Parts: sequence; C-alpha cells; structure tokens
Amino acid sequence: MKKDFIIIISVVCLIVLSIEFGAFWNLLIWFNNWEKEQVKNEQKVLPANNIGETTTIYGVEMQNKCFAKFQDFIKTYGADYSKCLVGLDFNEEYCSGFDPDTQALSDVNIIVILDSSGSMVEKIDSEAKIDVAKKAISDFLTKLPQGVKTGLVVYGHKGSNSVVDKDLSCKGIEEIVKLGGNNSSNIISAMGSFSPKGWTPIAGSLEFVKNIFNNNGKNNKNYLILVSDGVESCDGDPLAAARDLKLEIPGIKLIVIGFATDSKTHDLLKKIAIQGGGSYLIADNSSDIAEVFNNQIIVIKKDCFKMTLFKASSEYNTNNLGNLNCWLAAYKKEANDFTMNVLNKSLDTECNLEMADALRARHTESWYKKQEVEENNYAIYKKIESDLNNQLKVLESLKK
Repeated sequence: MKKDFIIIISVVCLIVLSIEFGAFWNLLIWFNNWEKEQVKNEQKVLPANNIGETTTIYGVEMQNKCFAKFQDFIKTYGADYSKCLVGLDFNEEYCSGFDPDTQALSDVNIIVILDSSGSMVEKIDSEAKIDVAKKAISDFLTKLPQGVKTGLVVYGHKGSNSVVDKDLSCKGIEEIVKLGGNNSSNIISAMGSFSPKGWTPIAGSLEFVKNIFNNNGKNNKNYLILVSDGVESCDGDPLAAARDLKLEIPGIKLIVIGFATDSKTHDLLKKIAIQGGGSYLIADNSSDIAEVFNNQIIVIKKDCFKMTLFKASSEYNTNNLGNLNCWLAAYKKEANDFTMNVLNKSLDTECNLEMADALRARHTESWYKKQEVEENNYAIYKKIESDLNNQLKVLESLKK
C-alpha cells in the first residue's frame, strides 16, 4: 500500500513538473522570440533616426548627425586653406620679361666721370682724345636699356692748366647730365658744352658723385665709370676717396678706364679701381674705348639677368615657405580647436571618431593641394631660370 502511494505521488509530481516545465519552456521560447522581434524593430528604426543616409566628405563616409556637427565645427573654427595655396606670380620690374633692351631697369644708376683736363686735347687716331671719349660715352649712354638712370660728371673743363687757375679748375667739377631718365638728344647736346682745359681732381670727383648716389638711392644698382688719361693733380687722395665710396655706397661697381696713357699712370689708376673694389680697363685708341664701353653694356645686362634670377629664386622659396607656414598654422589651429571644443566637450564617441577622420582627411587634402601649387611654382621658376640662362649665354657670346 505504501509502495503504491509513493508511485502515485511520483506520477503526480512528474505530471506537475511536466506541466510547469512546459509552461516555462514555452515562456522561454516566447521571450526569445520577443527579443528577436525587438532587435528587428530597432534595426528598422535605427537608419531613420540615428544613421539615415550617410554623407561623404573628404573621402570619409559620415552619419548625417555627425556630418551636421562637423559642418558646424568647420563653420565656426575652420581655417581658410585657400590662403595657403598662393601661386608664384613673378612680375619683376627690374629686367621684367628678361629683355633689358626694351624693359625698364628703374633702379639702375650709371654715372660716367669724364676727364676733360688739358691733356685730353692730345690727339689719338688723328682726333683729340676728348672727342674720341665723348663719342664712345655718347654711344654708351644712348644704347643703355630703357629706364636706366644715367648721368655725366666732368672735371678739368674750367679755368686752365696754369697754377693761377688751379683752384678754379680743381673745384670746377660739374654734373653735365643730371642723373635720371635721359635721352640721346640731351646727352649729345651736353657733350658739346665743354672742352678740355684744366687740372685733374679725381679724388674730388669721386666725392662729388658719392653725394649724387646718396641722393638717388644708394641701395640701387649703382655703376660708376671713370675715364681718365692722367692722375690726381689737385692734391686730393683718390685712393682714400675710392675706399670711402665703396663703404658709403654698398655694392657700387667702379670701373676705371685708363685712356691712352703711360704705364705709370696705368698703375696709379689701377690702384684707384682696386681700392674702390672695382676693375681697371685699358683703352689705347678709339676702337679700344668703343669696345670697352660696349662690353660694359653687356656687363650691365648680365648683372640684370643675374639679379633677376636671384630675385626669382628668392621669391620662389619665400612663396613656398609662406604656403607651408600658412598650412602648419591652419592645421595647428583646427587640431587644437577640435580637441578643445569637440573631444573635450562631447560624449558622442561615435561622432567624435567620424569627425576626427574627416578632419584628418581635410588636412591631407589641403596638404596635397599645397604640394600641387609648389609643383606648379617649380615649373614656373625653372622656366624663368632657363630663359635667363639662355639670355646670359647669348650675352656672353657677344662680349669681346
């Protein structure tokens, strides 16, 4: 009996457990199905409310909500990278166009000092030395490139070479052609206004032109050509005057031409050139002095080309450096602003990451654009360099 009772109780328990377990199992299945349905519903809602249609910017795909935040950031803190994309626009007035025959050399000053002392009446090639020198100088001044400022200073054309007139002659240094934009007519006219008479104040004439250069832009490209057939006779110190000229007029190019004179005078005139940091040239006759002056025209043009090339190189390097510094400053500003105003203030990690990717891509894109500008600048510079070097070769072939 007792055994039967235990069996009955066991069966009942099994039936109850079966019922309870079935209900629990059904409940578990229902809950699992409900959870799956919720996930499906969330996946259906998520694109509309959280993701939406994505937007691609700088090659980075962003959720619309993140894109909107990124736009706000750029609007508020974005740097103007276009300022870092400045192209090389070399339009130099000095030797612009690389043709000094037709283009202005507005910052070039050229003064010729002509000895018109009594000894210049001596004849060479059946002509007075003064007339040969005047012709060579007239041709030189009128053949110079347009825009060059020219001037002519004369000494020894006043008084006489007698002791009585020494003071008058030595102080009679005169700017016959004022330094400035001159034409052939006033140069030729000025040449007929004086004749050789007196003494040789070389030191005084160097001091005289130093003041002219000081009053006309001593930092310009200054040339001084001294033509003389004799040495100092007015008690001055031409070596000291030449040194002072070199010190006070930085970069001045002094050319001393010893014209139809003896070896002792050549040596003394050469020392003046050396003290002035310049060069000494010898001209013994009319063809020599004409050639010397023609070569000076070529030298001045070559200087023009070299200076233009130097300026083009400087501007090219300055331009690229400016673009680089601009980009670095813009990059640093945006990166700092992003850290301070986005990363440190927003808990939206997902958008922060997307915005950071877009900002990096923005920086990279602007960097490559800057590189493209630099490559274009390089091509422009190399074209300028090639043109100038070709012109230099042509000029070099003309020099005798």
